[in-house]
Amino acid sequence: MKNKLYFFLLVIMLSACGQQQGEESSDNSHLQQEGIIVGIKGHQILVVPNIEKEDISNNTTDELIEMAQKKDGAYYSLYPGKYEELEVGAHVIVYWNGNQNDSDPPQRVAEKIDIVSK
Repeated sequence: MKNKLYFFLLVIMLSACGQQQGEESSDNSHLQQEGIIVGIKGHQILVVPNIEKEDISNNTTDELIEMAQKKDGAYYSLYPGKYEELEVGAHVIVYWNGNQNDSDPPQRVAEKIDIVSK
């Protein structure tokens, strides 16, 4: 009987730990995407992960959007005047809050952008 009680308590503890860990991982305040800026339009950049700078040369805007759709890229809105140094081909890490517009590629608001030097 004691063994069953210990087993039951162990199952409850493990499931409680799993739920707590799941809640922590659903915290969207630190979402990020690393990639290459493939387009800039007004106060919005299009970032595509898992590509190289060379992959974007000689592509039309439509081809770059299609690349973003296939590779989970996203548009990021920028606050005016905050990221004037960004340029197409820059390798960046964009931080966002988890909210996005339902489009393809999705549209998000950049909270912070780090330029990665390679």
